[in-house]
Amino acid sequence: MKTMPIAIIGAGPSGLSIARALANAQLPFVIYEKHRNTGGLWDIENEGSPMYESAHFISSKTLSGFPDFQMPDDYPDYPTRKQLCAYIQAFAKHFDLEKHIIFNTKIEKVEKYEDGWKLTTTQGESYFHQELICANGTLWQPNIAQYRGTFSGIIRHSNTFKKSTEFLNKRVLVVGGGNSGVDIACEAASFADEAYLSMRRGYYFIPKHVFGVPSDVFSHGAPKLPLKVNQWIFKKLLKIVVGDQTKFGLPKPDHELFESHPLMNSQIMHHTSHGNLGIKPDIDYFDGKKVYFKDGSSIEVDEIILATGYHYAIPFAEEFFDWKDHRPQLYMNLFNPKHDNIYVMGFVETNSAAYDIFTELATLLANYLKDKIESPEKAKAFRNKIISETLDLTGGINLVASERHTGYVDSDTIKAKLKQIKKQMGWKNTF
Repeated sequence: MKTMPIAIIGAGPSGLSIARALANAQLPFVIYEKHRNTGGLWDIENEGSPMYESAHFISSKTLSGFPDFQMPDDYPDYPTRKQLCAYIQAFAKHFDLEKHIIFNTKIEKVEKYEDGWKLTTTQGESYFHQELICANGTLWQPNIAQYRGTFSGIIRHSNTFKKSTEFLNKRVLVVGGGNSGVDIACEAASFADEAYLSMRRGYYFIPKHVFGVPSDVFSHGAPKLPLKVNQWIFKKLLKIVVGDQTKFGLPKPDHELFESHPLMNSQIMHHTSHGNLGIKPDIDYFDGKKVYFKDGSSIEVDEIILATGYHYAIPFAEEFFDWKDHRPQLYMNLFNPKHDNIYVMGFVETNSAAYDIFTELATLLANYLKDKIESPEKAKAFRNKIISETLDLTGGINLVASERHTGYVDSDTIKAKLKQIKKQMGWKNTF
């Protein structure tokens, strides 16, 4: 059995974020990656990846990159999945992180020992580590929605969808109003004989550009105002830029703007207004190839794509966390109150780009791990905060009551808290 001090499981964006922070802090570590390359879910060849050929980033290159490793200037405003994968792999090479990675190594199970963790791979090899960081990602365990009745056509989760030509000569229903569901529905609208999108509720659809500027860049440049004022201003702006979305066949939202994850899409209204895509409410039941909806209407389709989201999961170490709505209960979406030496990177659902937050969280964790070695009393004081403090990182947003929004954080709020903690603890902002 080999002994190594810090283990990271996963070489996607979150795993590489903490790896870079640990390298800068001069803390030894190793990364176990089940695939043959870095990139995480953005590598479509990574088994179980939810990527499809036409996928793009939903936030712009301007604000979405790692803070000290910006995306190339020649990338479009919204990079393709190939470009994102290449960018993440370039990040790993630039910071010389690949030398720390053991590729083609999947961790099957984790066992707790008094002084650390025993990791066992699918090949039966064992490794021992004092500290364990789970960076295995959030979009790997499909949530399969259940409905009454039996559907006699093809029904599958969206993580199996790879290319738009799969829809040729078919009548297709996509279920789910998230960003990937809407994107896939637009692909079906272009390739299928008939295409429909079923949504449980109405959402605010935000175009990818506002007055020629990426929407997140436009929003980022606006003054910081109270939430209610921002909601009023941006709803008025959407009325100007988009108009009344119900005239495009899209249902009226049942919540205020920003109270659910934003839907970034500039195509759906084109397809609904041209008759390429029909919008349907929530499903009631199936009968053969017929789908009945809760408004009493029905359609007949050949295939159903369930874009019904994912459960957060840490399959190799599930028992070492407390869970709520399929989300591990964590302090700062990072520290485990249940056990001191097992952490989670990347389980952050937020209303902004993630890589910037990953970087700041990684710096926080690296500071803590360094103090555990060099200033144990200081680390113990912070551990007491982890156990005793309950944080509200929603920024006062009255989020839609759904599993997806359990643990959802407002980006400005979590960044302010990160800054406050580092100042209180006397920790570095960067290494």
